[in-house]
Amino acid sequence: MQRRNIMLLVATMCLASCGGNQKADVAEVEDSESAVSMDRVNTMSDFNLDGQIEVDGRNYTYEFAFRSDESLPVVTNAEGFRYYDNRVKLIISQGQHVVYEHTFTKESFRDLVPAKDYQRSVLAGFNRNYMKEGQHDRFYFVAVVGDPDENGDISHTIGIAVDTHGGVNTELIKNVDTDTSPTSGAANSDPDEDAA
Repeated sequence: MQRRNIMLLVATMCLASCGGNQKADVAEVEDSESAVSMDRVNTMSDFNLDGQIEVDGRNYTYEFAFRSDESLPVVTNAEGFRYYDNRVKLIISQGQHVVYEHTFTKESFRDLVPAKDYQRSVLAGFNRNYMKEGQHDRFYFVAVVGDPDENGDISHTIGIAVDTHGGVNTELIKNVDTDTSPTSGAANSDPDEDAA
């Protein structure tokens, strides 16, 4: 299973983890070629995700589109496989009013990723931050900058917090359990709680 399948798994877990009266996130994944090859530039799967978030007592809708982007530099990982980098367009709205709209690329997180890892990494993932599920003061998302191969040794998780006025804070998240298998439940638990 390649990292593109992990993104499908993460999207599926998002659907399964929504409860109560929240609208479940909806994921649409476009499958790319299944085998990674040295003979071509590889891509990760494109996908769309949308859902609802309550912030400061108000309901908002978010949607994002994760896409392979041939206009971005091609990245060669440690194993010599070449990949197109990715971009994600995030839109947060309240009714017809767009609160925040931005397209993220790996470059958006350049200052947070060590230079030696940055060159061999792509924007490998993006999702709502379910570890912040109980916090309703901002919109919380996570991005992963790392090796597009699931067996790679590079993975940096970046927390993204967007306020209702469009202000953005980003930070490198440390001590995140990266096991996202459905039996572990790690993607839906707070790492600090697990340590206690």
